[in-house]
Amino acid sequence: MKELQRPRRLRPGGRIGIAAVSGPVDPERLAAGVRELEGLGYTTVLADNVARREGFLAGTDEERAGGYRRLVTDDSIDAIFFARGGYGASRTLRLLDSAEIRAHPKIHLGGSDLTAFLAFVAKGASLVTFHGPMVAVEMGRGGVLDWAEVLSGSAPAEHRIGPDDVIVSGSAEGLLAGGCLSVLGSLVGTPEAVDGKDRILFWEDVAEPVYRLDRLLTQLERSGTLDGLRGMVIGSVVPGREESSEAVREYLRDRFRAAPFPVVTGVPAGHLAAPRTLPLGLPVALTADDGGGTLVFPGPAVS
Repeated sequence: MKELQRPRRLRPGGRIGIAAVSGPVDPERLAAGVRELEGLGYTTVLADNVARREGFLAGTDEERAGGYRRLVTDDSIDAIFFARGGYGASRTLRLLDSAEIRAHPKIHLGGSDLTAFLAFVAKGASLVTFHGPMVAVEMGRGGVLDWAEVLSGSAPAEHRIGPDDVIVSGSAEGLLAGGCLSVLGSLVGTPEAVDGKDRILFWEDVAEPVYRLDRLLTQLERSGTLDGLRGMVIGSVVPGREESSEAVREYLRDRFRAAPFPVVTGVPAGHLAAPRTLPLGLPVALTADDGGGTLVFPGPAVS
């Protein structure tokens, strides 16, 4: 397994660029997130399209890509955080040059729709990325988040898995890959499609009915995405309308009880008020048995 390049750590007082490559950004939520970042001592630099609205997007494809590119090529900026998800990140990818990102390697932190963008950065620029909270979503809510510790050089904290969250026992090591399930499904057949071989796949989603979860998982299975997978880590799965969390858990247990690799649920990452920050593209060790298990990152995710 070839590890990806670790970006440089985010140091105290660093400069954080805030990009908007998906849906339009709520100005009040953005302001709350910016206050949180600046209250921690960081300097923020907003992409010039961050206040734009073009239908269901934060500007045209060219404006969103251009706003991001100006941040990534500015070597005074240490990290790029994304304002929010929604939809639209994948439409900007045709306008980006992975060599340009590779020439200016820096932290990329986002979730949800940014799954496509992070996959592009990982594949094209061979750069570790971070699935986690976003500026105009979770960062302004005042919850306890771990992104600052992870991005400043602390190894991501070990996650202890409860016995009820073990679907299939076993142990595995592999590079962590994945993101939002609905976006992972949409990437099948594209250059950004996730390759599950020798990976531990993390996925999460929000408000998807069970039948749609099943359709997405079947698509990944039938496309070969899960071939050679070493393990599966399921994050937050918020039920669809008129469905309970227990119904979703029962479905997952039924779907994966015969999987040939360890499968666990309940990892607090995804569409949550305080999601964990997970580095994608680095090794992780998963162990699970009747008594529970652990998800362990062997070291820092930044250099």
